Amino acid sequence: MKRKKIEINIYEENLIKIDTEESGDYFFEIKNEVTNDLAEAVSIMMRIKIKWNDDVWDTQIPKINLYNIDPSKSLYWLSGGHEEWKKLENYKKSWHDSYLEFTEEFGLSIISILKRSKTLKDIRNGFIKHLNIERIYDFAIEKNIA
Repeated sequence: MKRKKIEINIYEENLIKIDTEESGDYFFEIKNEVTNDLAEAVSIMMRIKIKWNDDVWDTQIPKINLYNIDPSKSLYWLSGGHEEWKKLENYKKSWHDSYLEFTEEFGLSIISILKRSKTLKDIRNGFIKHLNIERIYDFAIEKNIA
């Protein structure tokens, strides 16, 4: 991904750096991951277990560019991330062979959660309520992915 000119540094602490690009879109550097997909960024932060009371969750998101959102990216992390999809300890199929089914089932939920959210915490809480690992895994069992 080509990085655009940074306008404003929003947050930088511990493993996370958030900037806004020239376009106003957010740009995230989280541990070793880089993305401008807001849903993916929140999913990664949840996966690496950023503390629930960390200040980063209070980050305001006044403008969400839905064109930068690919639900399959956040679903990858919400369903287990690198650790799970490389080892396949709980799934029978690879991510490559199953991501379309996950996206068809949960993709609109991700967009809906983003539309209702004003902070990163709102997105996180929406994911916990509507896209928790139990729900995702139950779906995977039903579709013979797990």
